[in-house]
This record gives sequence, C-alpha cells and structure tokens, in this order.
Amino acid sequence: MRYDIPLLLTVVIFMSSSEGCSHPEAHPDEDPTPEVVSVEWFDTVRWKNRLLVFSGEGDDSERQKTLALESRDAYLDRNLLVISLGDDSATVIVGEAGVLPEAELFRQRFAMAAESFEVVLVGKDGGAKERRKAAFDTRELFGIIDAMPMRIREMRR
Repeated sequence: MRYDIPLLLTVVIFMSSSEGCSHPEAHPDEDPTPEVVSVEWFDTVRWKNRLLVFSGEGDDSERQKTLALESRDAYLDRNLLVISLGDDSATVIVGEAGVLPEAELFRQRFAMAAESFEVVLVGKDGGAKERRKAAFDTRELFGIIDAMPMRIREMRR
C-alpha cells in the first residue's frame, strides 16, 4: 500500500492543531463557557476532594454553614469542600475550589431539588454517598467519612 506523504502530514498537522481538536484550549482572555467550567471543575476535584453540597434556605442551611465553619480544620483534614447552592450561583464555604459551575449544574449532577433544603455528601470518586433533608451533624458526618475505605487508607498514612 502506498501513502501520499504530504497529504498524510497535512492531516496530522490539522488534527493536532487547536481547530482540529475536540477539546480546544481556552484563551486566558476569554471566560470559559459554563459547560466547559463544569466538566473541568468536576474532573479537577475528583479523587482529590470530597464534597458536601447543600441547597435551600432557612435554619438548616444556616446550621450547615455554621457547623462547617466551626470545624473548618477538621473538614479540610478530610479533604472536604463545603459548597452552598444559591438560586443561580454556588459558593465555597470551606476550602478552595477556583471558579465553580453554576448551582443548577450541581443540582443536575447530584439530583438535588431547588425548592427545599437538601445536603449531599459526595465521595472522592464523584458519586453521591449520602443525602439528607436536614443538616448533617458534624460528628455523624465525620463518622460516615472516616468509615470510607479511602479515608481509612488516608488516616493510616
């Protein structure tokens, strides 16, 4: 079989250029689209952080924020990011997470209702491990996390 080398080189160069790639790189001057931010963000925290994501207003929401802030160091020791979802935006309560996806993307990903309070514990693998309709008590939350196989390995190190 005979190949046309110049044509083959042209195809290879085109496929390796940013126009030919399926995942173009964002330019520093441009804001990434919410869809790109969401995919990239969830990928960057996976296997690095656990998430405690909560949505809704009222006493349970305020209590969850207060509990997280009171035990901030223990949350960080467990690689636990605490994220509060508003109507449109998401806010980090404990931890650092860069630019967050919009609140609706969290709700879709973790099947959370927008109307009522709900809190979801997400493991490092990105899956929802526990969900509640009331604030997580810190001691109970840490008991759940500390019983996870990955956390047990972390504590042994």
